[in-house]
Amino acid sequence: MNGGGRTTTDGARPARPDESATVQAQALLPMIWADPQHMPEQLAFFAVRRFGPRAAAAVDRRKQRKPSAGDDELRRDAIAHGTHMTIADGAALGGPFIVVMPVSFVAALLAQARMVLELAVLAGHDPRSEDRVADLLVLQDVYPSTEAAAAALREVKRRPPGGRGRLPRRTRWSLVVRMAAILGIVGGGGEKRGRLRQVVSTAPIVVLFLVGMVLPLIWVPALAVIYRKNTLRLGAKAVRYYTPGAVGEPLRHRRRLSHVPRGAGVAAVLRVLALAVVPFAAAAAVVVADIRLAGGFWGTSLLVLVAVSLLAAGVWFVRSRSRRR
Repeated sequence: MNGGGRTTTDGARPARPDESATVQAQALLPMIWADPQHMPEQLAFFAVRRFGPRAAAAVDRRKQRKPSAGDDELRRDAIAHGTHMTIADGAALGGPFIVVMPVSFVAALLAQARMVLELAVLAGHDPRSEDRVADLLVLQDVYPSTEAAAAALREVKRRPPGGRGRLPRRTRWSLVVRMAAILGIVGGGGEKRGRLRQVVSTAPIVVLFLVGMVLPLIWVPALAVIYRKNTLRLGAKAVRYYTPGAVGEPLRHRRRLSHVPRGAGVAAVLRVLALAVVPFAAAAAVVVADIRLAGGFWGTSLLVLVAVSLLAAGVWFVRSRSRRR
């Protein structure tokens, strides 16, 4: 594995303690739009730049809170916290409006990267080193080895100028699909695939997209489940990568690991179910009242269901944004 070199990416300011991955995602997206072919590399550079110092500080605070905790417990805590933050920053933002799907995916990827950097700190590596950029790309299956990643990174521009709003729609969609692949929502994060495999692997996100057009809040529980599963898997993979001697540790404690962040996912699902009752109740009320607005019985029911669902999603979105601010 790579050593803990002291070369930093570019000396950019680290994230403040109160800055979430969602806030950072909005700062990173212009760089991705400016260099779309190197989206994973730009994301990895950004994560190490902004979250490297913060990862070291987080590990220090965790050790202070639990002075008697061993390395295994600290690693489990880092994975549990990373999973919780991925769900909170990624799934919550993606739920209300799928038009902000890129922000949701980038926020989730940054939260996962922050977890990996904390695990690197626990293994004795410098989280601010550019070596961690290559590590992230290997753990995300973008490159097969750190040597291949390091060679590719030599051709990538650091901190490209912002390019928001300059990409063709097809390019933006391909970027969203690739983000989804790295997150494990669709298959094939790094390898080249045939057209048939591309269609099959992107089917889940297309289905969620179409359903989300009618019921936007369906994204919250769906993404919460997917993020939880794949972040736990990434955490276990990072432990094996940085600490080969602890290869069995995440698996032995898989049950304990898997239930720690479940509260975040359960809470999100319960909130969504509560909000989902509103549009269905409104549609049922219209049916009982025998109101016909458009297209007869089914047209009226669908219209009310979609309208009230969008309204509930809008209220949820505004409240979520105001709380973040």
